[in-house]
Amino acid sequence: MYLKRSASGLSQKEFGDLIGVSGQQIGAVERQERPPTEQFARLLDERLGGGDLFRDLWSATKLLGHRRSLPKYVELESRAQMLRQFHPQLVPALLQTEDYARVVLQAGFPPKPAAEVEELLEARMKRQHLLDQGEPPLMQFVLDEAVLWRRVGSRELMRAQWDQIIKRADQTFITVQVIPYDQGAYAAMEGAFTILGLSPVESVMYLENAESGQVYSDPQTVANATGRFNSLMAAALSPTVSGDFLAKERNKS
Repeated sequence: MYLKRSASGLSQKEFGDLIGVSGQQIGAVERQERPPTEQFARLLDERLGGGDLFRDLWSATKLLGHRRSLPKYVELESRAQMLRQFHPQLVPALLQTEDYARVVLQAGFPPKPAAEVEELLEARMKRQHLLDQGEPPLMQFVLDEAVLWRRVGSRELMRAQWDQIIKRADQTFITVQVIPYDQGAYAAMEGAFTILGLSPVESVMYLENAESGQVYSDPQTVANATGRFNSLMAAALSPTVSGDFLAKERNKS
C-alpha cells in the first residue's frame, strides 16, 4: 500500500480521503500498528482499480501470526523487479512444494491445529503465483548444500522437492546456485536474508527469525547485504554447475 500511495504523490490524509478512511488509519496500517481488514483491502481494490490485488494480499497474510512485518514483505515481494535470496537451512518458500511446506508448518512452535496449518499452507502457496505470472521478477537463489540434504518428511517427498527446485531453475528468470560442503566457511552462514529490488534505484532487505521479521530500507544496510550476496554467489557453484550438481545428487537422494 505504501508503494501505491508513494507512487501517487498523495499524503496519508489525501490517500485516505480517496478511499474513504482516515489518514490516521492509513498511517497505522503502513506502520504495521494495525493489521488491514478484508473490508479495507476491498476498498483499496475498488477505489484504486487494482483488480483483486489487495484482497489477494490480505488473504495471503491474514494468518501469518506473530510475524507482523511479513504482510509488508509480501506486498513488497509482489511488486519487486528483482529478488535475491539466500538460505542456509531451508528451501525458500517460493521454491517449496506443497508437501514440503506442510511438513515445515506442522513442525512450528507453538503447534497449530490441522485446519490452521492448511490455511497457512494455502497462503504460502498463493505467494508462488508470482513465479508464473506474465512478467515475473528476476530471481536469484543461493542455497547451502545442507538445505538439500535435510530430510523434511519422507524420502519421496524430498525427491519431489529436488525436482521442484530443478524445474524452477530451468525457468529463464530464475537462477539457483548451491554452496557445496567443501567450500568451508563463507559470509552469511549465520542466517537467511532477502534483497528486493523495487526499482532501478530502490532496494530493501528482509530478515526473519522464529519470532519476527524486519524490512530494512537504510541504503548502507542494503548495500552491505548486496555485497554479502555477491560474495555468496562467488562462493557458490555457477548456475550451470549447480544444475548439474542438482541433477546428479537428486539421483542419490
